[in-house]
Amino acid sequence: MPRTATATSSRQVRRLTLMAFFGPPVIIGLSLLAANPDVQTLGLILGTFALIATLALMIIAAPNGWLILGGVIVGIAALAGPGPVLQAEVMAHQGQRVEARVTSVKTFQGKNGPEYTCLLERVDGKPLRHAELGDGFCDGPTEVGQTEDVLVDPHGWTAPEPADTDYSGIDVAAWAVPVVLVLFELLVWLSRRVGLRRFEGR
Repeated sequence: MPRTATATSSRQVRRLTLMAFFGPPVIIGLSLLAANPDVQTLGLILGTFALIATLALMIIAAPNGWLILGGVIVGIAALAGPGPVLQAEVMAHQGQRVEARVTSVKTFQGKNGPEYTCLLERVDGKPLRHAELGDGFCDGPTEVGQTEDVLVDPHGWTAPEPADTDYSGIDVAAWAVPVVLVLFELLVWLSRRVGLRRFEGR
């Protein structure tokens, strides 16, 4: 088996961890970008690459199992959490309740059977961006023609959600985003210290 690449000098450790410090805010920024359905896939793909690159820099600078495990856990939280939190914050504070009609239903084959996406239009005729409700809120073809109240983002950034969605506690959850950022940066800093200790005895 080939040996895992590791830093060969304290200077290289500093350079690698300096680059890694930019990883956490980039990952969180891409997760926030993924809250927009138009660029959701792109944001998640780029965020995944940024997470892999950040972890790789940490591994090379300081091949320490506990630090890498922590980086993986916090990194996944940084990629998966901020987008949904942003969407919930937008809906909780500026979502507008409107009546929408299901015009058609898309059917997909999921792991556990068919999954559905309801396509919507506003009853009042106004345009509706990202006019879809996913499988968790769409019961299938029987929904066609029915109307229901949904919350919409007046700026069109996020997709509609059912009007009865519970957003209680979302302001508390939003504090988790900066906490995750700080924890991730702390792990990068610890990687720097562990890596430098190998060469400088600190």
